Parts: sequence; structure tokens; C-alpha cells
Amino acid sequence: MSWIQSSDQYKPEARSSFANIADGWVVAYARAYDGIVVSHEAYRPSRKSSIPIPNICRQFSVPYEDTFSMLRALEVRFNWTR
Repeated sequence: MSWIQSSDQYKPEARSSFANIADGWVVAYARAYDGIVVSHEAYRPSRKSSIPIPNICRQFSVPYEDTFSMLRALEVRFNWTR
């Protein structure tokens, strides 16, 4: 939270709303327990109006991947029959 609040990259509204959601806690938990964060969001280094989870992950060297990469890695298959 300190890094976000001190960052000039993000707009004040983005920093304020980030403090009210769980994203930071998810990244902190993954870092503390050697986890991987899975998110639909993409790394957006120039984003200012919101703070994507991958941006935080990169800042703190936390591994992350998108949902579809995780599903492929786990070889998940969906059965669509009724």
C-alpha cells in the first residue's frame, strides 16, 4: 500500500480505490507463500486510471499469469454435453 500511495504514476482516484479492494492483499499473500497470481488483467505499464494486478506483481517480483494460461497448464477440459 505504501508503494501505491507514494507512486506518482497513478491518479489519486486509482490509488484511493485500490486501497478499498483486495488486489494488494492477493499479491502480498502470493509473495509471502510463494504463490502465483492468476488474473484476467494484463500488464499495462502506462496505465494511470487504474492499477492492474500484473503491475503490482512485477513491482514486487510476484509471478502471475492470465486465466487461460493457467487452464491450459492444468490441462482443464470442459464437457459441454447436457
